Amino acid sequence: MAYNMIINVIATGSAGNQYELIDDAGNSMLIEAGVPRHVFMKNREGTKPPEMVIVSHEHGDHSFWANEFKMICPVHLWKPEAVSENWKALGFQVEHGDVLNYAYLIKSMIENKFLFFATDLQYNYNLFNRIFFYIQRYKVQNFLIELNYNDYLYKLADENQRIGCDRHFSDNDVVRFIRKSGAEAPKIITIHGSNRLSADTYTKKYLSGKLPAAKVFVSVGAKNGVKNLFKL
Repeated sequence: MAYNMIINVIATGSAGNQYELIDDAGNSMLIEAGVPRHVFMKNREGTKPPEMVIVSHEHGDHSFWANEFKMICPVHLWKPEAVSENWKALGFQVEHGDVLNYAYLIKSMIENKFLFFATDLQYNYNLFNRIFFYIQRYKVQNFLIELNYNDYLYKLADENQRIGCDRHFSDNDVVRFIRKSGAEAPKIITIHGSNRLSADTYTKKYLSGKLPAAKVFVSVGAKNGVKNLFKL
């Protein structure tokens, strides 16, 4: 039987981040707490309460509203591991300036399906070796991954527009990462795009050209009452 995990991108970007994962049985969990709980309630797709929230790092657009979510489920703040009844998350420390930050390999216990999540990170071969080992070990094909800016636009930008970009993944960083991961037919959902130095249509076209075996989707978050949903 084919199972479809749903990813609901409630919000993504510097104004706030939150991602709802829902398995085939309706069990859900959340990644990040960068929006108020009422925003989650308005834009949620699942009908069951989330089993847990994992938060990658302390920056406010990812963590500011964490205390609100503690009222409805366990919240794990930048922890190397988190487990609920139907979900498991294994953390990998990644570089983002001097902030403790984790990427996560998330497993749906119902579907026996894996999702790799990473945001606000710099390309660091030494830290990525362990990640690649686990991605290859479990044959991970699903990626919810930051693509903050396009290198082409970065080269055209002035110094002020480039501020902070070196602490985030570019389109070429994503290409390198996916190639190194060994994923044969990856499904890639890009997150945390910059309003300054990314263009959604260019992003999808560029990644699809560099990774012809991949299915590429660019997330934008819920807009004007329209949910931003993806099936894996």
